[in-house]
Amino acid sequence: MKKTKGRQLSFTTYEASQKIKKDDPLKVIFESIDWSFIFPLIKDKYTSGRELVYDPVSLFKAQLLIWLDEVKSNRRLAESLQFDSRFCVLCGFDNFLKTPAHSTFSYFRKRIGKDIYYKILHRLIAQTIVAAVINEINISSNIVHIIIHSHNRKKISCNCSGSKCKYNKKQKSSQDKTNIKLITKNFVALGFKAKMAIDVSTKLPLEVILTPKE
Repeated sequence: MKKTKGRQLSFTTYEASQKIKKDDPLKVIFESIDWSFIFPLIKDKYTSGRELVYDPVSLFKAQLLIWLDEVKSNRRLAESLQFDSRFCVLCGFDNFLKTPAHSTFSYFRKRIGKDIYYKILHRLIAQTIVAAVINEINISSNIVHIIIHSHNRKKISCNCSGSKCKYNKKQKSSQDKTNIKLITKNFVALGFKAKMAIDVSTKLPLEVILTPKE
């Protein structure tokens, strides 16, 4: 598997890139993430020496748009990449006419395998959350509950609205009714430890607890 060549933007894509503000939340988050770990994890899934049609990093950036609730599905994602210049440029696609079809994302996940796909996605989500917290970018508690602790593990804040955290009561009620099974993963990102509680059925995080790395 050969990595994609250096980016050569089309004229229209280049124009669109110039219009993206430096403090664009997605731009800030994507520039904060370390993407370098992805390629070593998937390189053995591609046996041919052909150059990749789409950079795996770009495909994972696009998948994060779904997790961040920017789009609702792979089908809507494919449409947005084609017609929304901001998404196209920030995800690293060089030409509006050559963005991936919705089936590309399903094929990509199948090719690298679900275990590796979610291993990568969870690590990217952890970095996304930390980058958002550091740069004061809001991630809705409807997506994931974020708790920030101090060095002594005392709770400082969370992303729930209001002065009292309503998430724990809501989660307890939900667990009592549906018996949600959780697994825990731990990550280190951008000077924080991130403890992630993941719903086994959806394979997506319900809660992430951040503590400054000592």
